[in-house]
Amino acid sequence: MRSQSKRKAKRILAFALAAVVTAGVFADGGYSARHEIVHAADTDSDKTESAIEEKEQDIADLEQKQKELDKKIKDAENGISTEEEKQQAINEQITTVETTLKKLAGSITELEKDISETQLAIEASEAAINTKKAEIEDGVSDLKKRLRVMYIAGNESYTQILCGASDFYDMLMKLELIRRVTEHDNDLIDGLMDLKDQYEVEEKNLSANKTKLEAELKDLENRRNKQTAQMKKLKSLYGESTLALETLARDKEAYENNKDQLKKEQEEFEKNLDELIKERQRKAAEEAKKRKEEEERKKKEEEKRRKEEEERKKKEEEQNQDNSSDDDSSDDNGSDNGGGNDNGNDNNNDSNNDNGGDNGGGNDNGGSDDSSSDDNGNSNDNNDDGYDPNLPYGYVPKTQFTWPVPGHYNITCGVGPRWGSYHNGIDIATTYIRGANIIASAPGTVILVNNTCTHDYGKSYSCGCGWGYGNYCIIDHGNGYYTLYGHSEHICVYEGQVVKKGDKLGTVGSTGFSTGPHLHFEIRDSNNNTLDPENFV
Repeated sequence: MRSQSKRKAKRILAFALAAVVTAGVFADGGYSARHEIVHAADTDSDKTESAIEEKEQDIADLEQKQKELDKKIKDAENGISTEEEKQQAINEQITTVETTLKKLAGSITELEKDISETQLAIEASEAAINTKKAEIEDGVSDLKKRLRVMYIAGNESYTQILCGASDFYDMLMKLELIRRVTEHDNDLIDGLMDLKDQYEVEEKNLSANKTKLEAELKDLENRRNKQTAQMKKLKSLYGESTLALETLARDKEAYENNKDQLKKEQEEFEKNLDELIKERQRKAAEEAKKRKEEEERKKKEEEKRRKEEEERKKKEEEQNQDNSSDDDSSDDNGSDNGGGNDNGNDNNNDSNNDNGGDNGGGNDNGGSDDSSSDDNGNSNDNNDDGYDPNLPYGYVPKTQFTWPVPGHYNITCGVGPRWGSYHNGIDIATTYIRGANIIASAPGTVILVNNTCTHDYGKSYSCGCGWGYGNYCIIDHGNGYYTLYGHSEHICVYEGQVVKKGDKLGTVGSTGFSTGPHLHFEIRDSNNNTLDPENFV
């Protein structure tokens, strides 16, 4: 009987040991299930690289075409070709350089996107490497513990363990235990080897991505240098081109034939705009006055409430002192103790209730302050800059204003006296500017929009639409500056709309008095004086 109990205890112990080892195996996760290699096979990155390669080929073709046209221009300068052929080559070269700049801007945008993706991949690889390193350290620690246990247990062979079995059932339990311990040891070692392989793969990925990033950053710098050179080349070509001279001659003739009507339209426009600006300033002053009056009213109410609170507390203190004197008198006479206590409690309750009500009033005032803060917050949102579409072109802003037609940087006419009149803005035009986006040069509020002109074509007279500006809009930037954008195909914003820097306002056209597609851009101050945009953009 005693022998049977002993065998039963051994079987229970064997089951327990097997369960412990098995639990250790499952808790460890078998390593193979827990340590998988994460491959960053990003299809978006592949698409980006493909787009970059495609644009690179386009740019290479355009550069080759530029070389051929440069040769034509040089031949003309050396007397090999005629002046007419030279001008034709210059005009064609202008179009080619403009197209090259556009392609460069697109490739820079794609390359910047790829650089961002590479940087993310590097961060992911570094995180994976740190994780693998920690897991390897944990695995090595587990293996050391296991080896220590084996060392302490001695060199007893599995045969000796089996021979020590008391019966066949006990031997089966020991066999199962040995099998599971062996599997656990094998999994532990295999898992560490697997982690080591994964760690090495991640290190290779990291190294490859860092090499790629260095190459991409160098490529980006080269493209920006190309972009700068192309912009300088374009400016030089415009100076040599008779196209600019022909445009000025055409504009001059059109102005001479319409100067009386144009002067009348300009005077009417200036009068209306002056009234609009003054009305806005008057309303702004009224609103500022109302805000100040409201602040003064709240201040007086708060002062009044504070004085009332002080008076109330003073009366309470006097009443408490009177009650205290009555209580002392009652105690001395040995009567009416309860009444004195009740009065004290009532006063305390009243005091608490009054304070609660007053605090509530204080919170209301705080709410009003928050409302005022929200108004200021909205005003601040108006000053937030949006994305500047000129950045891919290598454009560097001079002030808070940015260039109004990204990708098109040629000025055909600036601010100043022109043919007996005064030109209030700059005219921006290139060979393929029609349909180009007009953007908000700075954040602000749209205060005037005209979309009534349907005469969207080059003309040698004023159609009278929008006082000669055709389809146009004006933005109030809230800091004493206003901008005007004229001759648009269509304005896509509305009066009262708040815009950020870079927001689309419309597209370039030839509405109003316009001999060809261009943007007329003005900057004015709070007194409606015209400023030179070239000092700002």
